[in-house]
Amino acid sequence: MKKILLLSANPTNTSKRSLDKEVREIQAGLERAKRRYEFEIISKLAVRVDDLRRALLDYEPEIVHFSGHGVGSEGLALENNSGLMQLVSAEALARLFKLFPQIECVVLNACYSEVQAEAIHQHIDYVIGMSKTIGDEAAIKFAVGFYDALGAGRTIEDGFEFGCTSIDLESIPESATPALKNRKSRKETAIPLDSQLSKRIFISYKRDVQPDELVALQIVQALSPQHQVFIDQKILVGTSWAEQIEVEMRSSDFLIVLLSEYSAHSEMVETEIRMAHNFAQVQSGHPAILPVRLAYRQPFQYPLSAYLNQINWAYWNDEQDTPRLIEELKQAISSKNLNINTQQKVDLQPLNKLSDLPRPSASAQPGALEIPEGTMKLKSTFYVERQADTIALSTIVQEGVTISIKGPRQVGKSSLLNRIIKAAKDESKRVLFLDFQLLGKADLSNDEIFLRRFCSWVSEDLEMEDRVEEYWQKNISHIQRCTRYISRYILKELGSPLVLAMDEVDKVFDAPFRNDFFGMLRNWHNSRAMSDIWNNLDFVLVTSTEPYQLIDDLNQSPFNVGQVIELEDFTLEQLRDLNLRHNSPFNTSAEMKLMALLNGHPYLVRKALYLVTSGQINTKELFNDASNTRGPFGDHLRRLLSLLHDRQELKQALLQVISQNTCENQQRFWQLRGAGLVRSSGHSVVPRCQLYADYFREHLHG
Repeated sequence: MKKILLLSANPTNTSKRSLDKEVREIQAGLERAKRRYEFEIISKLAVRVDDLRRALLDYEPEIVHFSGHGVGSEGLALENNSGLMQLVSAEALARLFKLFPQIECVVLNACYSEVQAEAIHQHIDYVIGMSKTIGDEAAIKFAVGFYDALGAGRTIEDGFEFGCTSIDLESIPESATPALKNRKSRKETAIPLDSQLSKRIFISYKRDVQPDELVALQIVQALSPQHQVFIDQKILVGTSWAEQIEVEMRSSDFLIVLLSEYSAHSEMVETEIRMAHNFAQVQSGHPAILPVRLAYRQPFQYPLSAYLNQINWAYWNDEQDTPRLIEELKQAISSKNLNINTQQKVDLQPLNKLSDLPRPSASAQPGALEIPEGTMKLKSTFYVERQADTIALSTIVQEGVTISIKGPRQVGKSSLLNRIIKAAKDESKRVLFLDFQLLGKADLSNDEIFLRRFCSWVSEDLEMEDRVEEYWQKNISHIQRCTRYISRYILKELGSPLVLAMDEVDKVFDAPFRNDFFGMLRNWHNSRAMSDIWNNLDFVLVTSTEPYQLIDDLNQSPFNVGQVIELEDFTLEQLRDLNLRHNSPFNTSAEMKLMALLNGHPYLVRKALYLVTSGQINTKELFNDASNTRGPFGDHLRRLLSLLHDRQELKQALLQVISQNTCENQQRFWQLRGAGLVRSSGHSVVPRCQLYADYFREHLHG
């Protein structure tokens, strides 16, 4: 007899679902099935984390069915002891189900649960998840169709098809939402030779510019006869578009990314590269990245350099190179590598070719016009100094300091950090730049892995011998091991002041050991008063999220000691100053209109000034097309939409801000603020700028 364990959870702070009805319908269907005696049903409602683990141990089921809420990459929503939502990550679920090899099938009948299904099916033969939101009626129809088929003696694959068909028969447009992960068929079924050769390929490029789009379409045409090639030409903009981007990237074998002087500064292209990098870390190297330079000779700028510098790339100079490029890509798809060698890289990159991007006339150009992407150059004539600069630069030259830089996304934190690093080096301090954005999920899975990685990272970048294994033999806590490694080895051997410049430390806020790690940094700060060795260590922490909301004990936080710097959007005076540096492409009236549209958003203000000054667009076109997906800010807006697509709770919170100027959930507010999407205005919460309000009102769907 096979045991079916039916689990459900509907935390009080989540939307109400008809979970009782789903359980009743499943039970009723199996009770009337011709093979009903082959199944035993165990039902558990309001499941907490401990309930899940104990139920699996107590009943040892062959089939596990979960009904409730999923929040995409954030996890499945179970309940805590107060009945509120407690998210369980895909990694934790996979680790748990690995311990129960007798389980044949797991059904996750919850919105956005395909992420968890993908992780679990590494250990369980059959796992079903939902690729996006699914309504109660569709979820129930799928479950009934699935278990009706099992009760009739059909296979799990048949059950899946019956479930999807049941949705179709009711004319509910959600039959494509369920996704079956079938590990068993991959192991036991012989794969035809043609299928082995065929690969899934994702093309990343800058839309609406040449030669990028032309070359992309030529590659699609050449590779499509043998491979499944995805390009975003036919996707409608909206949440479904963002979902499809992630689904396609996750299932791809290769990412071919076309890098021109346009796309190398594209936010969306950078996002797709980062997405591929993160998936490859947990999917055995898939998708592999195949970069193609389109007449682009300059070194990759950070953060692209961190992802691409260790990868071979192909070079395309003009249309005569297209046939050769396609042959190189075909070869790379069969061997997972491109052929350009180190000497060719050296020969190509030093050429300082003048940009083909539109430039203003010499009389109108105040200096070398800069593409407004990423960290600004140290000598940039367009860098707007704020009071924070004076405070930060006067602090870093002192001995033994802690600096926290806080502010929403794209407000200039990394550019300020770059200037702090320069000032520290001028004082003969050694500086290590540690970007936590480069850490994968495995690095953040537990404190031992993270702290060992942290210590090795410091050793490697200082070109010192890695002695982590030696220090990890000591019978003390991981925090103590890390602290001794830094003080008794790194600082002692270095013998000179060291600055740890840590960017994107927000990545650690979601880790289970966050309080211990930040408590350790606070301990290092406090130890300067008792030990001279710690006065040789400065650290600079850069974060977008308000850490006070995420660290349990403020007395163990490094963010409320030392010098705390908060960066904000430009004032009208600063916008006018920057407009003047661009030789005033906006008149006084247009300046006011730009401020009303962007609210001083530093990156978007710079982009607007660059586009108009370079002659790519005039002010009338900029304002008319501002919130258009193919308009001047389209790349930026699409990227933000892609980041929100599987964050249902954040989408709902943002829609509430747009419609009601309030955000009831304080944690969601801080997450949206950290992402640079909302801001406080008196007692209200409002979109960061009018552009965001206009765009997301149209493109977000509840």
